[in-house]
Amino acid sequence: MKIRVLGSSAGGGFPQWNCNCRNCDGVRRGTVAARARTQSSIAVSDNGEDWLLVNAAPDILAQIAANPELQPTRHVRDTGIATVIVMDAQIDHVTGLLMLRERGTPLPLYITDAVWQDLSTGFPVTKILSH
Repeated sequence: MKIRVLGSSAGGGFPQWNCNCRNCDGVRRGTVAARARTQSSIAVSDNGEDWLLVNAAPDILAQIAANPELQPTRHVRDTGIATVIVMDAQIDHVTGLLMLRERGTPLPLYITDAVWQDLSTGFPVTKILSH
């Protein structure tokens, strides 16, 4: 089994877009020994080609760009992402689904009933992506 950490930062990434603390400022200036990080998400695969995406962070496009195994290789429109599981309905874990909308076949999405309810009403991502 292969596990890729796509992002390990809290909402907003690191440096935080609206923060000027010593760490965030230091990363921007290159004066702190830390690397910028995207928001939390992982990918898991048993064969290295088909990946289960755990949480679809708003940073998903940057995460795909940084991980060749998630990029198109088999067809003109393709991705290594075969399935998505979303752990909760937090905006930091679901807005990346909007970026994954242009696909030839529906992208399987696994969520709990409570998450489905949230994503069908409060933030209706499931209605937006129902095609």
